[in-house]
Amino acid sequence: MINDSTVEAFESSGGVKVYRMPVEAFPDHITNCYLVLDDTITLLDTGSGWDQSNQDLLKCFEVLRSKFNEKLSLKDIQRVILTHGHIDHFGGVNWVVEETGAELGIHELDASVIQHFNERLLSSTHGLRHFLNHSGMSRHTVDTLLHMNKWSKDTFHARNVDFTFHEGQILDTPLVSYHTPGHCPGQVCMQLHDILFTADHVLSRITPNQAPESITRNMGVGHYMESLEKVRKLEGIRIGLGGHELAMENLSERIDDSISFHEGRLEKTYNLLDEPKTINEVSLGLFGKREDYHVLLAMLEAGAHLEYLYERGRLVIVNIEEMEDDPDLAPLYRQAD
Repeated sequence: MINDSTVEAFESSGGVKVYRMPVEAFPDHITNCYLVLDDTITLLDTGSGWDQSNQDLLKCFEVLRSKFNEKLSLKDIQRVILTHGHIDHFGGVNWVVEETGAELGIHELDASVIQHFNERLLSSTHGLRHFLNHSGMSRHTVDTLLHMNKWSKDTFHARNVDFTFHEGQILDTPLVSYHTPGHCPGQVCMQLHDILFTADHVLSRITPNQAPESITRNMGVGHYMESLEKVRKLEGIRIGLGGHELAMENLSERIDDSISFHEGRLEKTYNLLDEPKTINEVSLGLFGKREDYHVLLAMLEAGAHLEYLYERGRLVIVNIEEMEDDPDLAPLYRQAD
């Protein structure tokens, strides 16, 4: 991932100023927040809520005043809109809203992440535990990964959301929402005239991590690829502004690259399964030996691509009869005849 901490200015074809406000959400992990200076000053995403992230947001306002002559501070924010329910994008929402009194909005499918955080975390953890328990990994490794998955999330407290939205014009804003599930159930891209805020759906150099829909509905490679095709059809987009990395001046080309990348990963996953393998073995074949949190990311990515192929009949489970006798047995996948 490219980490660029430069505050940048953009202007839409409709004359609305936009500022990219990068914050270090976690160590060596930059998240882009965007300040939209419409009649109502709107902040898109809030960073993680960690102290460094919050301090970086304040420093961005200092840059706005010193470099761009914008007489603005954090307290001028009137509205916060979250692009999706991942903590590096929403974790700072309590701090920002409490400092500003801003109204808060998010897509309807991710509203419960904010309003019922502990319940949603418990549900997703249950799904993740089931996935990992059937991956072919040891119980100790599974427990370690589950513990890692909760890292950074224990400090967030649930908060009421003021409004939700789905597709189309977001009420009382110039922003048009496009629901783009895959990386996150309620992820949206938002169009402001000729600018598209692509969140984590389309990024300048990397593609977002995928996870199986068996863990959380409206995720998975199938939804992600369909959402890429959806955004690809949008007209009049001059520039894409992602939730990480750099601005994209040729968004359609970047979308084509993302589709091609995942088609290649699907084919590599399929080719690994000329002989029966567990999800863990597929992950090792795709990514080799990983360390720490990257083990979990690799497992999720492998599982998402394997799930896509299995659901479309390109793979079979060869030990299904044994699994009927032992429900804790890890499935062995192989290419379908």
